[in-house]
Amino acid sequence: MRTDLSSATDRDELLLAVSIELGTAKWKVALHDGQREKPAIHTVADARAAGRLQAVLDLIDAHKQKWSLPADVRVAVSYEAGQDAFWIYRALQALGIERYVIDAASIPVERHKRCAKTDRLDAIKLVTNLRAWLRGERDRMHVVRVPSMQDEASRQMMRDRG
Repeated sequence: MRTDLSSATDRDELLLAVSIELGTAKWKVALHDGQREKPAIHTVADARAAGRLQAVLDLIDAHKQKWSLPADVRVAVSYEAGQDAFWIYRALQALGIERYVIDAASIPVERHKRCAKTDRLDAIKLVTNLRAWLRGERDRMHVVRVPSMQDEASRQMMRDRG
């Protein structure tokens, strides 16, 4: 019985954290399993946003294999709230993937490092903060509550009215 408990604990601690810096035509993706010094960084580009999301899912599968992670390893995906965030959330939810929509203004920024801002650096910061937040460091970022599809449609209707 003790063996089952320790292996379950080990499995819970294993995590593939994925962060996406969303852009209009390209997304920057950072993947980190906690075993490597630095996260893997990739750019996915596709004319269709759904194609970019599929490319992210393909990267997740490829890194599970490359890093010899179990097929059922815990995967958590984060990205900043914005125009596209909620459909991505729902698509990942339908696939059973753990997902977090982040309030961009909640991510702490060091004053002397404010000059350097690239999608690559943002993706690295997101994946680092995701791992820390999942360890209990709740001051690293704030997760946004995702509205129901009906609430989101109502909000959009109010915005369109001006």
